[in-house]
Amino acid sequence: MKLREFSLEDLNLARMWLSDDYIQKFWGNPQDRISEITQNLYVDWRKYFIIECERPIGFFQFYETDRAANGNWSSEPIGTVVIDYLIGDRAYLEKGYGSQIVCLLVDFIKSCNEYDYIVATQMIENVTRTKVFENNGFRLNSNGIFCLDLTNSGIKIHRATMQDVSEITELFRETIQHVNSQDYPPDEIEDWSEWWTDHAKWLLKIEEQFFIKAMIDDKIVGFSSLAKDGYLDFLFTHKDYQGKGVATNLIRKIERKAKEQSNDMIYSDVSITARGFFEKHGYVVKIQQLKKSRNKELVNFRMAKRI
Repeated sequence: MKLREFSLEDLNLARMWLSDDYIQKFWGNPQDRISEITQNLYVDWRKYFIIECERPIGFFQFYETDRAANGNWSSEPIGTVVIDYLIGDRAYLEKGYGSQIVCLLVDFIKSCNEYDYIVATQMIENVTRTKVFENNGFRLNSNGIFCLDLTNSGIKIHRATMQDVSEITELFRETIQHVNSQDYPPDEIEDWSEWWTDHAKWLLKIEEQFFIKAMIDDKIVGFSSLAKDGYLDFLFTHKDYQGKGVATNLIRKIERKAKEQSNDMIYSDVSITARGFFEKHGYVVKIQQLKKSRNKELVNFRMAKRI
């Protein structure tokens, strides 16, 4: 079994499948689905035929939840994809192909090495579909959506909101005072961490930048932000979650966003403490510099990475 990219030439076969009564029961009006497929064929939705013995037997599509319209997926983490599939050839129904197909789809999405979670809608009346997803490791969330965690890290990345400012600024202050203090003298640490009080500045950053937060359960354990010109403004991990993959998860999302913004390069002013982390991720020191915080000048490094 394999996947083949879907093209306009495949619409007639898709239309025939979608017109079948047993598919309409779950997929709805066939013309609505064909319009949806056609309108999104060359944008963010990725569509494939499922091929068995060189014969198309079904259809598969997936897209990222943070690029979808608000609705069922608006609360899902960045890095989540929605999948859906159908078996269009009746000869392949009720023969165990559903589990094989979902396993194939999961392996395919894993191979992209871009996504953290896969979700799918629950269809209560479709008992077979429920068993297929459960057999492939999906779990039903409290919101009625099947979810598969590809990372097993428990870290979820979301866009930061204005309501997060207090928690983010407290994290900022505590990280500087407990982590960066190993590389900077007390007077510089105090000066730098005082930025936590300037909530107006933070609110502006959240509004203007791609500002994301890392969550474990209901706690913010890190945050990062990217300006439109490719400047990585912040990357901080909570003092109690150092070395647990939080910063790596954040920087992956930042670099992906930079590519979406067509930035040729990400650049940042990196502390002594964070230099090793950035070098590990392919960033190069361009210059050592003194940069003014509030009243003190602190040593840091202008670092950059071509993407």
